[in-house]
Amino acid sequence: MQNLTLEQFRATVESGGIVSVVLKAHGAGFEIQAETRRGNATLVDTRKKMPRLFGDPRKALTLLREMGIWKAAVDTEAWQPEQADLLRTSRPDKSLALKAAHEAADLKRVLDERIMLADSPNAIWHEVEDVFSELEAHHAN
Repeated sequence: MQNLTLEQFRATVESGGIVSVVLKAHGAGFEIQAETRRGNATLVDTRKKMPRLFGDPRKALTLLREMGIWKAAVDTEAWQPEQADLLRTSRPDKSLALKAAHEAADLKRVLDERIMLADSPNAIWHEVEDVFSELEAHHAN
């Protein structure tokens, strides 16, 4: 069985090399298997080189349709939808990035509020020397 990346699969479709396509259940997901003019093939992930699993068969069918494949069989014999949580991978890096983005947004909001207060016509301005003198006097006691 051949392993085809998405680009290779598209090229095979465009060249007329796909004879038939089956969405085959594998646990909670579906993989795309095809019969080509050179034998059987499976759509694989470009980086991992493992079969590309679709948790939602509609996404796989949409991809096939975008490539020009109008007919596909669906094999649900090994489908185990109760294992759907196993397909979802935890993304702690995304979680940390999202938390950092929220913190940055909060800081920006505070900064914008302080800038508005400083630009207000009622803002009271102090000389730097006076502020430092007050601080020194306060900490001296």
